[in-house]
This record gives sequence, structure tokens and C-alpha cells, in this order.
Amino acid sequence: MASPDDESAQPPSKRPRRDAEPEVDAAEPSPRVVLNPADCDLDFDVGGGGLRGSALHEGGFAYCWSGARATVGARGGGRYCFGCRIVAEQPVEMDPTTSGERHLCRIGVSRGDDPVGALGESQHSFGFGGTGKFSHQRRFVNYGVKFGVGDTVVCAVDLDSKPMASIGFARNGEWLGIARHFDAGEKGLGLVDAPLRPMRWGSALFPHVLLKNVIVEMQFSREDGLLPVDGYEPWASAFSQRNSVFGPSFEQNKCEVMMMVGLPASGKSTWAEKWVKEHQEKRYILLGTNLVLEQMKVPGLLRKNNYGERFERLMDYATWIFNKLLTRAANTPRNFIIDQTNVYKNARIRKLRPFANYRKVSCKREKGNDRFPVW
Repeated sequence: MASPDDESAQPPSKRPRRDAEPEVDAAEPSPRVVLNPADCDLDFDVGGGGLRGSALHEGGFAYCWSGARATVGARGGGRYCFGCRIVAEQPVEMDPTTSGERHLCRIGVSRGDDPVGALGESQHSFGFGGTGKFSHQRRFVNYGVKFGVGDTVVCAVDLDSKPMASIGFARNGEWLGIARHFDAGEKGLGLVDAPLRPMRWGSALFPHVLLKNVIVEMQFSREDGLLPVDGYEPWASAFSQRNSVFGPSFEQNKCEVMMMVGLPASGKSTWAEKWVKEHQEKRYILLGTNLVLEQMKVPGLLRKNNYGERFERLMDYATWIFNKLLTRAANTPRNFIIDQTNVYKNARIRKLRPFANYRKVSCKREKGNDRFPVW
């Protein structure tokens, strides 16, 4: 198997880790690492025993990116890697786009409190895309080579490296080198020698994929088919080495759906976005056309200036996608906020009827006044 540079090839440190998951009996089997259905975009499908990832691709969904993280993150130290094999492209019709924009995949890691649809674009995430670009905080730089169907990419994270941690990748067994060094300490990502945050998943890096019309199969252990980069352990080893943190999970009978009610321009979306930020433990999904436009990666400038026919076409897609996602949401254990006007009683009843097992909250937004009746 390919090997990274000399520093990366050194054996992992055996020093004890603090602030990891509670210690378990050595005889107890480690939990299997899989893609997390509670930590993915609403249109993302997890199959194949938790290892196969894909997303809805019919109609307007073809324009959307869709992301997912694994169930186990790493913190405290260690050198871990995981693999992703690109299995197939999904057939789509996307006019007017080039073939190079239709089937894309980005692989990397992110902190568990980062947006799941923003791999490589957010402050605490790093991604390597099929176009051969490495990205962090929306800065895309040339790295490695392109990859696509039939290729296997391995992402390797070194939290033992001093003074800076590192991330690198291999493609089909060829080590591509360190992509970036980063501060994993308390003043950086808060992964090593740093206290746990109130939401534990915000203190660890999780395997992360972001897909656009492709199907992938993940590899978190040797049993999954992973061939680790020399000097790195399979990602699943983080649990037995007590360097693991579990991602979120939800039970449907404990979830809630909040419905915004108010006229256009009454401040509903602004209020809802603020509420989501102030209640991050709920991990709300804000259902509305803005969510869809974000998954389409439509720039804010394009939305603001309303670029004629193209924007109108995207809005038609966004409305259609929203209705599909609303139906899907009712069967998905998560917390939701429905961000539309919802001023008509019949419309409210129709939208909420499928959410039979959810706690329901209506937020009526008027200028200078908010009401919260619970249904």
C-alpha cells in the first residue's frame, strides 16, 4: 500500500487520550461505523448496511448536492483513515450544464457541528473533490488528480502530528501527499488537548461525503474492504483506542415540527434562522426554498438580483423539491421548521397531517409579536 512521507509513516502514539467516549470493556465488540441517517441531508439515502450512499436525483434533485457524515468521529489523537469507492453515476437530465458538472463527489472530514451540505466550504471541514481540487472555507486549490467511477479514495487524518495535525489522501493506492496542516488544539478545531463542547459531536472530526448524482460505498474498517494508508489505522479503530465520539441520533416520538405563520416580509425566515442558531442541540432542518437553493449552490447574489429565466427555472425546481422533501420529512426522525407563509388553515392542516407522531409548534410571526401555540 502507498505510504505518506516519513513523518506520517511513524507508528501512532500510545499515550492515553482524555475527553473521549466512556471507557468500555475490552471484551465488548466495537460498534460498526456506518453513514449516519441522523446526520445527513434530507434527500440523502443510506443503504447497503449503512455503507452505501446516494441521493435523490430525479427532476430538480439533479441540481442538488447532498451530504452525509459517519456515526463515529475522532478526537484526542490518533491516525485514522477511511475509504470511499465511487460505484456509479446516476442518470440525470440537466439543461443547460456540461457533463463535468453533472456527476461529482467530494470526500473529507468535518466537525460534527458544521453544516452537512458544506464539506470543504465551512470553517471546520476539509474536502477533496473529483475535479482534483482540495478545499477549505470555500478556497479551492489544485491537489492530486481527478477521480470518478471505479476509483477508491482514502482520506487519512493525523491528529498525533505536532505542532499541527494534517490531512491527506490516496487514490487507488497512490499517496497524493499532505493536503493541509491544521491546528487541532484548543485554539483551533478543539480536537486535541481541549475540553469537550456541550454537544460532543462538535469536538470531533467525522468522515464526510458530499455527492451530486453519484453512488458511493464507504470503507471504515478492513472488513469493509479498506486498505489503510501505511502508518494509519482504520477509522473504526478510534473506538477501541478511546478516541471516538458518536454523532447525533433521534427518536421520532421525541421530535418536533415547528410551522412558521405570517405574511411575506414579516421576518419569518430571519427569525427561524436565529432560532436554529440558538438551539443547535435540536439540529433543526429549516424546510423552505432557501434550503433547496443552498443545496443547489445558488449564490446569494443570483437570488438577490433574480437573474431572469434561469432564476425562475431554479425557483420552479425549488418549489417542486420542497414538496417532495416535506413528504419525506414526515417519515424521518429529525426536528423541522417549515418556513413558508402558511396563512391558510387548510394548508397548515394538510402540511402537518403526515407528522402524526411529532410534537407540533406553530409560530405566528407579526411585527413586534411572536406567538407559540403548541398542537
